[in-house]
Amino acid sequence: MKKTVKVLLTPVHTSLMFCLMSVLVGLVDMASDLYVPVLPEIGRVFQVSESWVGATISINLISLALSGLFYGSLSDSIGRKPVIIGGLSLFIVSSFACGFSTNVYELLVARFFQGLGGGVAFSVGVAVVRDLYEGGAKGAQMYSRMQSVIALSPAFAPIIGGIIGTIYGWAWIFYTLSIIALVLFIAILFFGKETLPPQQRHKKYSIDFAQKYQYLLSRPIFLCYAGVQILSLGWFWSELAFFPALFQDYYGIAADSFGIYLGILMLAYILGTFINQYVVHRVCLKKLVWIGIMLFFFSAFAMSAAQYLNFISPWIIVALRFPAGIGFALLFGNAGTLAIDQETEHTGSASALIGASELLAGTICIFIIEMFEAVTIYPLSLIIIGSSVLCVWLMTKAKNLEKESGVNQNTYSSMKQDILFK
Repeated sequence: MKKTVKVLLTPVHTSLMFCLMSVLVGLVDMASDLYVPVLPEIGRVFQVSESWVGATISINLISLALSGLFYGSLSDSIGRKPVIIGGLSLFIVSSFACGFSTNVYELLVARFFQGLGGGVAFSVGVAVVRDLYEGGAKGAQMYSRMQSVIALSPAFAPIIGGIIGTIYGWAWIFYTLSIIALVLFIAILFFGKETLPPQQRHKKYSIDFAQKYQYLLSRPIFLCYAGVQILSLGWFWSELAFFPALFQDYYGIAADSFGIYLGILMLAYILGTFINQYVVHRVCLKKLVWIGIMLFFFSAFAMSAAQYLNFISPWIIVALRFPAGIGFALLFGNAGTLAIDQETEHTGSASALIGASELLAGTICIFIIEMFEAVTIYPLSLIIIGSSVLCVWLMTKAKNLEKESGVNQNTYSSMKQDILFK
């Protein structure tokens, strides 16, 4: 068994790295949230259909997912910091390119490369937090705290994006991203610390790349918990693509006002993360995940009932969707912690695989929801219900597998596995 070695950082440096990684993940997440309110405007400027505009989100998610797999395994081999610096550099350049786009094709290419650079956040950024803190309840608490910081991005980004787009035009949204990313780049370059010691790195990257993911894909308990987190984020991404058309085109909500509705929805997630931080040491992680799934069902059926009864409006949708936002915070991160705790010696690759799969699931859900006309809430409700049903099946499957393998279901201890990748 390979002995786990940690880089010993001072409390100040540990807190600094935690903050820098939270900003990194939040910034990349903001790359889509910030310009959601101006999607209809981009369609009008480039004179293209909604499907073309929606493709700028989908192609970004695909490149985020693909690059994340590469970054995660690479960071396990050469360390976290150089990989983050490289990915963030590409993100800065491509964000400027997005703003300079003169047609939708140029924007699609720029968004693809923006995703290639941003993929470093969801794989390596999360792995750094796992390097800094132990797994189990402590890891879940810090991950939840990170998510509460990140949640400020989608909570306020649509509002800020709507204002910037209205006053200065949609291109300045991407220029703003580039400027913020450049400041973060300088901070990480001069003040960031390496969190993966040389003793923990894998020497043969080219061989390990395929073997690691093949190994992870053969781990059923890991896949079950990872699947729960992946499915939950899938419907969340589809919502971001669905709501602009429903709220702005169908209900006639202005772009700058639309951000307020999204902001309130994100406040539910922020509230949920604070609740999660308080109860994570008192309630089993699996119970919190189950509560989250039940809240998904509640919101989905409540929105469907309101639509059926024709008692529906943007504010009613926001109110009924609010519980699912709290549930998302209770599930997201806790399910990921349960998954990564199974594979503590492959944190980077495990985080990358989960992150890539989340984004691919988001792309698939966006494709599915765009097949329906945005005139009712039914398409979103059906995706939430479908995802929740699969989550129930995966949680039940994980429980049965743990019984068979003799894993204690009431412990937060990380599973130590004898593996070949030393």
